[in-house]
Amino acid sequence: MNIENYTKKIYNTFGLEYQELRDFRTRQGAYNEFLEMPAMINTLGNIKGKKILDLGCGAGAHAMEYVKKEADVCGLDISKTLVKIAKKRCPQAKFTVGSMNKIPYEDNTFDIVTASLSIHYIKDLNKLLHEVNRVLKKNGLFIYSTYNPIYATLESYEDDNLKIFAVGEINIKKSQKKIYLGRDRGEKLKNWNMFPGMTVKNYRRPLRTYLHALQKNDLELQDVIECKPTKEFKKYNAPDYEWVKSCTVFNIYVTRKKWKR
Repeated sequence: MNIENYTKKIYNTFGLEYQELRDFRTRQGAYNEFLEMPAMINTLGNIKGKKILDLGCGAGAHAMEYVKKEADVCGLDISKTLVKIAKKRCPQAKFTVGSMNKIPYEDNTFDIVTASLSIHYIKDLNKLLHEVNRVLKKNGLFIYSTYNPIYATLESYEDDNLKIFAVGEINIKKSQKKIYLGRDRGEKLKNWNMFPGMTVKNYRRPLRTYLHALQKNDLELQDVIECKPTKEFKKYNAPDYEWVKSCTVFNIYVTRKKWKR
């Protein structure tokens, strides 16, 4: 089973439970609600009257915020379970079940395309970015978030005396043991246990991979924003708050469609 089909199956099966995890402001859900989402909304700025497509829209959390800012919003997600929730929660937006690799809209349709923590579920970046370019209007923006490339290299290590999540050379004086973490800087597919029974698979990629794919598909990088936690993050996930303040987990990349004469 390819990654896209696996992702569709897992979110169709556990979509309701996943959304409850976010709705009830759990420790894990804080990473979406109080880290990535506020930064993305702030990055978009004034979007009144803009036509926006949100890729990997899930249950419509971002779309609801864009509608509040008076944008004309469409959402696309591979999970029929999540799209069903989105339609109920945000009837002002138009939601469609479909693949980011084959966006079901005409050329030059949108002022802005967003993708919040969703493109790392896609294996073929070039196919995705080609589609994004196609549906963007002249000088349109593609704004996406994904793992910070340094965070993406972090690895876990655990023995009887030590449990760490780090990158680099770790020297343990007592045993004179050396541990090397994060040496593999290339693209890799990682499993992440969202909760018991729900394991998602996504790609961790070096920055160079994204930059080359953007360039190949005529999307010019304009800015990079590091997501910082809001005060609400501390309320729902105090153990991770100070760490997330100092270690950037997610970046937002602002790109613009190059116009060919």
